[in-house]
Amino acid sequence: MNSAPNSLFISRRAVATRLAGALAVTMQIPTGTELVCILGNGNESTNTAALATWVEKELSEMDFEDQQDPLTHLIAQLERALLSIQEDAV
Repeated sequence: MNSAPNSLFISRRAVATRLAGALAVTMQIPTGTELVCILGNGNESTNTAALATWVEKELSEMDFEDQQDPLTHLIAQLERALLSIQEDAV
């Protein structure tokens, strides 16, 4: 039986972390902890870690079609989430 080498396996968390980094750059999310309570579980130490938690959750809920280009979908979802939070605060 052929099995994929371990070097080809990328965990869901690793994918989420990479996508979170791309989102942080694309959306110009500052370093800090402002998003920890908003997007994360509350135990993350940085915005990027909170974003990775959020991305991991979003990935698990994505349709197969959206998974083919997850960054585009995640940008739209994050914009909606942050806008909704901003509107709730006003």
